[in-house]
Order: sequence, then C-alpha cells, then structure tokens
Amino acid sequence: MEREAVASARKTPMQRAHKVRLNPTPEQEKYLRQACGTARFVFNWGLAEWQRQYESGERPSAYILKKQFNAIRREQFSWSYEVTKCAVDTGFRNLDNAFRNFFRRCKNGDSKKGYPKFKSKKRSKLSFRMDGSRVSTDGHWLKLEKLNEPINMAEELRFDGEIKSVTISEDAGCWYAAINVEGGPPGHKHLQKSVGVDLGVETLAVLSDGREFENQKLLRSELRKLRRLNRELSRRQEGSGRWNRAKRKLARFHRQIANRRLDYQHKMTTEIAKTYRIVGVEDLNVAGMLRNHRMALSIADAGFGEIKRQLQYKAEWYGGELVEVDRFFPSSRLCSACGAIKDDLTLNDRVFICECGYVVDRDLNAALNIERQALNIIRGRSGFTDSLNAQGQDVRPVIGRSWMNCENMAEERQPSNPAVV
Repeated sequence: MEREAVASARKTPMQRAHKVRLNPTPEQEKYLRQACGTARFVFNWGLAEWQRQYESGERPSAYILKKQFNAIRREQFSWSYEVTKCAVDTGFRNLDNAFRNFFRRCKNGDSKKGYPKFKSKKRSKLSFRMDGSRVSTDGHWLKLEKLNEPINMAEELRFDGEIKSVTISEDAGCWYAAINVEGGPPGHKHLQKSVGVDLGVETLAVLSDGREFENQKLLRSELRKLRRLNRELSRRQEGSGRWNRAKRKLARFHRQIANRRLDYQHKMTTEIAKTYRIVGVEDLNVAGMLRNHRMALSIADAGFGEIKRQLQYKAEWYGGELVEVDRFFPSSRLCSACGAIKDDLTLNDRVFICECGYVVDRDLNAALNIERQALNIIRGRSGFTDSLNAQGQDVRPVIGRSWMNCENMAEERQPSNPAVV
C-alpha cells in the first residue's frame, strides 16, 4: 500500500519556481515601482481600516476590507487602475497573512506576537504577485498585464508547464521574477540509495560515504570591506544623494555575497538530491545556535536552514526523500561501529576514538550515525520492528536491510580502521 502511495505521489503534478533576473527599460521599471507602491499603499490602507473598525467594535477581515476598497476605488483611488489588479490583491493578501501569523502566535503563546506594522516607503521591500493567467513567457521575454512591451529576462524559463504565479521583486537595485510553474516531476534515477549528511562550520557538509563540501566562509572573508562600506555610509548625511549612493553600494555588496553563497548551496544540494534517494540530516535548532555569540557569525554564514530547505524540495523533485533525525540524537557521541556512547567527547575533539579500537573522523562518524538513524525511521514507518526490544535495549538493525523489499539500500560504509584520522 505504501509503495502504491509513493508511486501515485510521484505522478501528481508538482510546483517548481525559477527566479530570473529582469532587465527592464526605464519606462518598465517605473511601472514595476508603481505596482509595488500600489501594493504597499493598499496594505497600509487596509491596516489602518482594520484598526479603526476593530476599535469601533466591528470584526474586520481582509475579505471585507477588499470589498469596501473596491466600492470606493474608482472615486478615491482611480490611479490604482494604471497597474494590474494583482497589485491590489497583493496588498490584501499580505495583510491577511500578517494577521493570520499574528493570531497564530497569540494562540501558541509566543512571547513575540508580531502585530502587523505599516510598511515604510523607504525601508519596505518592493514586490507584488501576479496570477499566472495574466502573464506569459516567450523565450527571454516576460509579458505582464497592462505593460505594452515585454520585459527582457536574463535566461529562458527552465521548466515546462503551466505558470501558476509570478512574483516581481527588487533587491539592491536589481529586479527579479520568481516564476512558479506546475508540471510533472522530472524522471530521474538515483546513483546510490541513501546517505547521511552532517552539517558543520569547519566543513560545511560531510557525507557518510566520505565526501566533503568545504565551507567557503564568504561573509567572514569580506568583513574588512563590509566594515569600510558601513563606515562610509555612517559618515554621510541621511537622505542626501551621497548617502543614497553609499547605501546602494553596500546593498549591492551584500547581494553579491548572498548570491555567491546561494550558488554554492544550490550546486551542493542538487548534487546530493540527484545522487542519493534517501538523504538523512539532523533537525538542527538554528535559532538556538545563533544565541551563541561566538559562533553566530559562522553559523549564519553557513546557512544551515537554507541548505535543509533546498534539500527538502529538491528531494521531492527528483523522487527522493529527506529524513530529519531528531536534534537530541547523539550522532557525534555514538560510535558507528559498536554503538557505544562517548560522553566525554568535546567540541575540540575532531577525531572519534572509541574504546573498541575504532578511530574515525568526528564528522564522518556523525554522518554514518545519521544515515543509520534515517533508515531506522523509514523502517519504523514501513512496519518493520522497533529499534528497541522489550528490555528497552537498542536493537540497531543492520544498515544493509531495506524498506519496501529493496535490498542493499545502504551498505556498511565504515572506513577501514584507523585510516581516516
């Protein structure tokens, strides 16, 4: 039954997004800025009306406010018809999402409720969303509603299928279009069955088969230039022309660092998702790790959350599965050979030495344990025996066993002792 469910899930259409840089003309850029400004104005108008009606004892909602806005739109806001109606819809959609998140956090008892705030004209991000029925692509050109000439795209759309939505946004002076396409999953055959991935600061990712991906540490390597640009910005009078130029220069440099990091992450996660059918990773508490002020810069520069997000959707794209191992699982302290736990292991110990005589690199040992635990989780979902026996002892099934009658899913990839040091 489960095999049939997995097979049917892989046949269902999936949505994929392709973010493309746009090269608009000055007239087209003016239209895009006007559409983003309309979405921001509608959001602020709806938030002000929400607060006014709530104080008067009414029960407002984004749907009710949208109807009220459309009733007075032609008389009071006739300029909003110069752009696509999707700009107005974006404002009310963002308002609805903002209050939904606020009410969810209140219900969960979060300390930070995050009540919606008005969007500033200077500091808010420029973006709006359009329905797929109101846009079309033709090679390197993107046609938008109420725009006479199509906008040039830096590259053609990578995916075939029906366009569901397009989000236009501006970042550091550059315009982008995130095109959401619905189509069938790509046919792909994985080269290997499973792998465990241990994320770290010194080495970005260590796989259970011994492969390593280095941590480029892009932000730390550019700190000197970032500090110089920040000093240059602080010495300018806010709001002046030189201040705006210095601000754009700093934003462009931040964008360059982010793009380089994102490019490396995409290449790494695509290679992992294409090669392995089952990928096991730890469910890291990134927010808690960032509270360590000594490690916060290195952890933020590594981008653990973005790596896991990419692995999640890319594994689905290529017919695989991402399995998250509990964050309290002792992957580093557990011996991948005998199963003993080494409680005295510290962060400075980069080599795992077990009492059984097994010697292995610390990160590789963690990756091997993550792979084994990921396969145990899948076996538990598939109706295999529990990992604990009646006395509460760890049974630790052999890795070579399979789920869904697939033999040799993961071979014992233990490095020869003590070669890996």
